[in-house]
Amino acid sequence: MLTESERQVLALVARGLVNREIAKALCISTSTVKSYLHDACRKLKARNRAQAVILAFTRGYLDLQGVYSLDELADLLSSLNPEAVETLVELLKRKHEQAKA
Repeated sequence: MLTESERQVLALVARGLVNREIAKALCISTSTVKSYLHDACRKLKARNRAQAVILAFTRGYLDLQGVYSLDELADLLSSLNPEAVETLVELLKRKHEQAKA
C-alpha cells in the first residue's frame, strides 16, 4: 500500500527528523517530502505524521530494525527502568509463544 519513498520518509519521521532534514537526507525537495507524508497519511487514514508513523509500525510497513540499528535499540532499552524492562520481556515471551503456536 505505501510506496518505498513513503516508507523512507516515515522512517525518518520516526527518527525525529523534520521535513528539511528528511529532504536533505533523501536528496529531494521539502515539497516532495510533504507530498509523500500527505499521501502516507491519506493511505493510512492518519490525522498527522505521528499517527502515520504509529500506524505504519502496527500495520507492518515499518519495523524497528528498518528505523534504528540494533545498537540504537539496545541503548533505548537500556534507558528504561527495570520494571519497564520486565514488562517488555514478559510481553515478548507471550508474543514468542503465540508465534510458535
